Amino acid sequence: MEIDLDCARTLAGLQRRLLDLEADPDTVGALLGEVARLVDADAAMAAWLNEGVPLFATWNAGPQIEAYFARTFAGVDRDGNIRSTDPDLDRINLTRRQMGDGVRHESSLAGRAMIENAAFHREAFRPVGMNHVIGMTTRLDVGEAVFAMGYARHDAPALVGGRAEIVLNLLLPAFASAFGALDRGARNFDRLQTAIAQSDMDVSVRDDDDGGSEAFLCLPLPSPEAGYLSVSPPDAGTLAARLAQTYGLTPRQQDTAECLLDGLSTRDVAARLGIRVNTARRHCEAVLHRTGARRRSELNRMARTLSRKSRGKR
Repeated sequence: MEIDLDCARTLAGLQRRLLDLEADPDTVGALLGEVARLVDADAAMAAWLNEGVPLFATWNAGPQIEAYFARTFAGVDRDGNIRSTDPDLDRINLTRRQMGDGVRHESSLAGRAMIENAAFHREAFRPVGMNHVIGMTTRLDVGEAVFAMGYARHDAPALVGGRAEIVLNLLLPAFASAFGALDRGARNFDRLQTAIAQSDMDVSVRDDDDGGSEAFLCLPLPSPEAGYLSVSPPDAGTLAARLAQTYGLTPRQQDTAECLLDGLSTRDVAARLGIRVNTARRHCEAVLHRTGARRRSELNRMARTLSRKSRGKR
């Protein structure tokens, strides 16, 4: 097959769009349709995982494939393989993922007799015009991403003449890069959320225009998670709770510690807590004595060096 100028331009456009791909079923579905039309497919389907959730898109096909996959989904094994209660589909999925990235005709995965007798073929693929299938696939950390092109007849010109195989092979590097990047981005964002949960700082992901403008540090996040990472030191209430949990402060002593960590004078402590100045002074001395801090400035340093504790409720 020769690639004419129009086909080359179309391929270049598809490659660019793949490299800018977002994990949205409508976006993926539109791209799937353009690839299917380029290889003269009768129908097509796409499947991939995003943040551990199986997603599907179809072109010129009914709901049978997605419904069948959902009905037979059996989870993920320890090696990251998507498992199915349909033994024939499960065997093909395992074989294809073990083979890694590539463009493959169904004949490289199973014999024709097995395919025609398999439930997934009879109930899902054949009814939507995908009687014969060729597709490109890339292995992900969990599962894989697949663009499958379906043809009603085995002698479809794009299959017999090799057009489908050639076009898909030309798109494969961009396809693998696109879904690999989406997969890494989702897993990196999961790790970011875990780090935030375990952080010793006041950290949050914000989606407003300027992020946390009052934050100590504000970093723009790359796609696909647009927004800002805002980082600020723990507030006095959090630090006082750590001191209370570590040194067994009473509720009143914890309130006093929070005032001290806010930099209040003894008189200001009394005013905030609504107590006499002499009483406030005794509470301040009790906090320093209980924690072993020799001065108020040392109390702040001690609180910030304690391991992270949940704020908790008193």
